[in-house]
Amino acid sequence: MKIIRENESNGDIEEIPEIRKYFARIFTVLSKEIKQKLKELNLSNDKKKKIKQELAFLPEEKQKEYLDELM
Repeated sequence: MKIIRENESNGDIEEIPEIRKYFARIFTVLSKEIKQKLKELNLSNDKKKKIKQELAFLPEEKQKEYLDELM
């Protein structure tokens, strides 16, 4: 069942709280080093993908710390 909100029908999709929250997050690009560390993890591709999505919202230093703990 799809619920259509008033803001969606007016074309103001950016005003939907969930969308606003998503766009408020700061994205970072994963460096080659981080991508290589991800490849080296002994995890399924699905788990690696989820980790990659979460890492995209962390500063590079925190990404490294997180991956070092996983290794």
